Amino acid sequence: MAQIDSEQAAVASLLETFIGVMARRHVALDSRVHRPVFLKPQGTARGVFKIRHDLPADLRVGVFSHKEFPAWVRFSGDTVPQNTDLANNTLGLGIKLLGVPGTKLLDGEEGALTHDFVLQNHDVFFVDNAQEFAEFSAAALAGDEELAQFFATHPTAAAILQEMASKQEESLLLASFFSAVPYAFGERFVKYAVRPCRPGKHRPQGPKSERGPDYLRRDLRERLLDDEARFNFFLQFQKDPVTMPIEKATVRWSESASPFIHVATLELARQDIDLPGQQENIDDQSFTGWHALPEHAPVGSVNRARRVVYKASADYRRRRNHVPIGEPFESVRLR
Repeated sequence: MAQIDSEQAAVASLLETFIGVMARRHVALDSRVHRPVFLKPQGTARGVFKIRHDLPADLRVGVFSHKEFPAWVRFSGDTVPQNTDLANNTLGLGIKLLGVPGTKLLDGEEGALTHDFVLQNHDVFFVDNAQEFAEFSAAALAGDEELAQFFATHPTAAAILQEMASKQEESLLLASFFSAVPYAFGERFVKYAVRPCRPGKHRPQGPKSERGPDYLRRDLRERLLDDEARFNFFLQFQKDPVTMPIEKATVRWSESASPFIHVATLELARQDIDLPGQQENIDDQSFTGWHALPEHAPVGSVNRARRVVYKASADYRRRRNHVPIGEPFESVRLR
């Protein structure tokens, strides 16, 4: 009971922090309310999520029991839009499958026809649970001294954040993405990974001094104007609950102990990512692992916190931006 109360208190603290950050940015940046995290839009695209036709029966679970789905894809940076890409290469990938039948998990949106995968370009989360996430968020807002104190008592978080900060991605279409936290897969548990298998025509980046503040978005547009791109989608199954824990999000699941299994391919056709209204349309959407079938329920403390915090922050953002709350109930209209 004490652990449940502690997690609930942490979720309440995170909720207050996230909404507070959004409210302050609303005044500080412009009249539009942005996400609290991964708010820099790096580009959006339309695609098709194709499940492998030769999957064995035990992998044909939930969305993977179907053939394919149209999808929206949102690439983002975990920084404010004004910051240069060279200063922060922590990237997010949101995949929203459309036309997915079945009752979904998120309260009030059970009838939605979408299913989301939420990933980032690092394979573990930087804290273990909601309580540590709330402590970090409070320390980060309090100032450098408090943040230093947090890192002194949480060296694993400091090390992982340093790993993330040291990344320098050449292209969104060359980056690999991971769920970092686990999900149900029927009666089993998995983590997700997305890795490029066809990044489009090679366009080597110039010197850092010449790339410009938004070089990742520019590179994405140029590549997709020239050629299609593809990512392979993988599952990594939990083999040992001790070495592959559900409740400790900083623990890396060994790929040698449980190799990734290729189950689907995300195909992005040649397209112009700057079509009028496309960026705004997809940015207005909410991406959360809780837009999901029960067979793919998010698990673990971090995911339980996300259920509340992501929903509340998305509703707040869309109310302030005068955008309808809830998932689209019809198939996507993408050109």
